[in-house]
Amino acid sequence: MMLPIENNDTFLLFFHGLDSSNETSKYTCITREPKLCQTVNYREDFETVFEIYEALIQEKMQAYPRVVLVGHSLGGWFANHFAHKYNLRALLIAPCIYPSEVLADRIPEVANMKLSFPTSNTEMTWVMVEVDDECLDVAVAKRTLVNLPESWEVEYFERGHHRIARSSEIWSQLLDLCEDPLVWIDTATFYDED
Repeated sequence: MMLPIENNDTFLLFFHGLDSSNETSKYTCITREPKLCQTVNYREDFETVFEIYEALIQEKMQAYPRVVLVGHSLGGWFANHFAHKYNLRALLIAPCIYPSEVLADRIPEVANMKLSFPTSNTEMTWVMVEVDDECLDVAVAKRTLVNLPESWEVEYFERGHHRIARSSEIWSQLLDLCEDPLVWIDTATFYDED
């Protein structure tokens, strides 16, 4: 059996979705450390969220040799934005590609903002798209996520809204992104004392 050895040189920073928190299943299913998900209120003051995330990323980049960004939905947009800005690795789970259009009715402040979804980051980027997700137009994803750098990988999941919460799919992507080494454990001699 192969098990990962956590790489403490890599810090995982998670960005939750709209009206979510650090208790989202997309974050809690990640067992690796060190990690952090800062709960923010996107609706209260959208501009302030940029400052909060900017400060967190800069703090973690000074403290760790590698920072990997993970985001879900609107948090996926933020993860991509900052991964592009700082040339960081990222896992984007059902990312909101155009928040100015998709969320204008829920966050009026974003309607007049130019929130692009850059796709030129040369660092490893994994995108997990939920085909039946009512928040993400798959046609928009297929139109936007083209001509990507070789370091990008896009996978489409056809099992309905928010089914990517399964830890195995997120875990397998994070192994590569965080460069967590695997160790082989002989199951014949490995047992649980409990």
